[in-house]
Amino acid sequence: MEKSMDRSESNNTKIELPRRGFTIELAVGIFTLIGVLASGILAIGLGGERLISSGTYVQAEFDNVSGLERGASVEIGGVPIGRVSDISLRDPIAIVQINLDTGIQIREDDIASIRTKGIIGDRYVKISRGGSDKFIPDGGRMTDTESVVDIEDIIGKIVHSVTGEKEEEGKK
Repeated sequence: MEKSMDRSESNNTKIELPRRGFTIELAVGIFTLIGVLASGILAIGLGGERLISSGTYVQAEFDNVSGLERGASVEIGGVPIGRVSDISLRDPIAIVQINLDTGIQIREDDIASIRTKGIIGDRYVKISRGGSDKFIPDGGRMTDTESVVDIEDIIGKIVHSVTGEKEEEGKK
């Protein structure tokens, strides 16, 4: 009987675990987590994406958006005010969705045109200000636009006009 009591007493004894403090493993884990988060934020930022969409958006109708890409800059007076968030086709026009920064409003008579940065740089949307007092509402549409001027088209027209004139002179 005494032996059975000893066993029950030994089952009731608690084993105390050592207290854990701030260890090297915890510090390395926190440092790694911060590094991974910082790398993710940097990758998203370099990709031109935004985690949180803010501001308003408008749509612009263009005949030709050749070379314009999603994420392209939108500028007024050389100052970036937003990004191109989507480009879609509603035959025969291209619809460009523009996300504007907070506090930026587009007037009804503003003109959106597609331009090139530098000689062979990236395309962007330039907005030229009008004089209207009325603003386009969030989700509204800009219809005053200037499409891309393709240098290839201009050169082709010049070549065809020059060769066409020479052929006509030979026929006379």
